[in-house]
Amino acid sequence: MNIVHHILEAQRDWYKPEWFYQSIPWLYMGAGVFTITQLQNGMGIFSGGLLIITSVVVLTQRCSYRRQKAQERATREQEHRQLKMLGTVVWRSSFNCGDKLMDEQHQALFYEANRVIGAILDDAEEFDYDKTLLKLLRDTQRHFRDEDKFLYKMLPEIAPLHKEIHQKLVDQIMSLVDDIREGEATRYELLSFLVIDVITKHTLNEDLKWKEILKN
Repeated sequence: MNIVHHILEAQRDWYKPEWFYQSIPWLYMGAGVFTITQLQNGMGIFSGGLLIITSVVVLTQRCSYRRQKAQERATREQEHRQLKMLGTVVWRSSFNCGDKLMDEQHQALFYEANRVIGAILDDAEEFDYDKTLLKLLRDTQRHFRDEDKFLYKMLPEIAPLHKEIHQKLVDQIMSLVDDIREGEATRYELLSFLVIDVITKHTLNEDLKWKEILKN
């Protein structure tokens, strides 16, 4: 599919104007039919057949490419709807647990989440998604490790369960990373998962639970 994508993009660059680019497969087919009808011999049938086959291949590739782009647009629109529903993730002082490192890391993750949400919704072309994605992954994994250490020290009775929740999230992250490598997922899906499920839902749901226990 990637090879087809590059071929079609190359064709778009070379064949201008647009009407000529769109007419190319039909020109191949017309030339094939013309060759067969005019020559009416073995060589004519062979040559004309090749031209017709070429036109069918190009049309098939273009249809496949357009379906792929339509699916990508549908996926992007769904992610945009989710992020619009989420809106800006506002950090409040009531979310603080009282530990300087935990609070700083939570706030930093919220800040990165807001940058991602803003960039996706604005379709910011200059936003470095790959760099931001890598930073989010590293920051999230570091935070999980630090939070596990903190809980084993302060709340050892709930630390194993919370660590298990972290591991499940990491497994989901790595599964999405593998899907991206295989072309079965997009970086936007991973970014959305990090922003919505890991940073927002996990922090505001699971982390606030142990915060309340810690206060008591």
